Amino acid sequence: MKLKKDKLKDKDLQELVRLCGSSLLYLPTEYAAGSLAVPTCFRATAQYLVQYGTTTRGVFRIPGSHNVVAALYNHYCSMDNNGEAIAGTVRCPTLPEHIRCDVHDVASAFKKFISGLPGGILGSLPLFDSFISIQSQLQSDPEWTRTKQSKVRARLIALAISTLQSQYRRELICAVFGLLCMIGRAAETSRREDDRGRPLPTSDLMGYGPLGIVFGPLLVGDLLEDYIMRIANPHGGLILLPISPPKSRKERKKKTKSGDEGNSFNTYVDKIKVANSIAEMLITHWREVVRHMKNLSALKVVGGYKSLGFRGVNPPFLRPSASESFALRKPPDWDEANLFRPVSRSPSPTPIRRKFIKD
Repeated sequence: MKLKKDKLKDKDLQELVRLCGSSLLYLPTEYAAGSLAVPTCFRATAQYLVQYGTTTRGVFRIPGSHNVVAALYNHYCSMDNNGEAIAGTVRCPTLPEHIRCDVHDVASAFKKFISGLPGGILGSLPLFDSFISIQSQLQSDPEWTRTKQSKVRARLIALAISTLQSQYRRELICAVFGLLCMIGRAAETSRREDDRGRPLPTSDLMGYGPLGIVFGPLLVGDLLEDYIMRIANPHGGLILLPISPPKSRKERKKKTKSGDEGNSFNTYVDKIKVANSIAEMLITHWREVVRHMKNLSALKVVGGYKSLGFRGVNPPFLRPSASESFALRKPPDWDEANLFRPVSRSPSPTPIRRKFIKD
């Protein structure tokens, strides 16, 4: 089968919506704060995995058929001679019926769509850097219980995601980690012994750790290549240092061969391992993150904003804690029939309007 040119590679989310359309993804309420609007290529594959991925061992680890994955991928990047997207991919939010595929084929296609996104799942290094801080800094306080640490970490993750300006990016992050948490939890809670007490095979279960290893490199994609991560001090957390401007491959090879960085070798860390641990943290805490997202939406509808899907450019101000959320209500004695009833008021610094009568 002759592969077509990759027309979705390095396309941002808005461009994917233009090419594939946008469709709503539905996850169970404990894995998402509401329906999620994502590009149709993500919706079709993710919704299939919601139905069949939790019961499939080795999902995302066992590769699918190369030809079938290519057919699924090309279905959503097919264009006519004028370069316009085919309307069929916009209208249909499910997988094409003419392509026979299994769970591993769909999972591989889902990963391929993610790998083509510029900036990966998160889309930016500042968000990734904030997740590193959330993970590393909260580990230094021995007085915190594990439960309290988990709740604080989940709340900080929810706040970090809520600050993203792009609605498409926020909802894609929620869709990916909601799906992964759902699959991971099914593996984590699966039986480890049969009825006779004999151990069952667990090597192909895709729990939080294995899923983190698979999706860690996809968190920010190629953005991580030109950045250096090192330990600030033995007792501190990790910091992400940008290289400006990015160096060419030849320069990077020369620097590696020259050994200029030998003196500071011990302060550098494996970026992939850090990315894997961040992905595992997000997957593990995601159900608690969703609870905090729902609490943040306790701001209700104010000025046309609702939940995480802030429709305007500027998101509403997030209050310090969910316990301080409020909603404006009319007074209990408010009545339209007595709208103009005189009401006694306490003295106010506002000057009283005076009427001047002409003689």
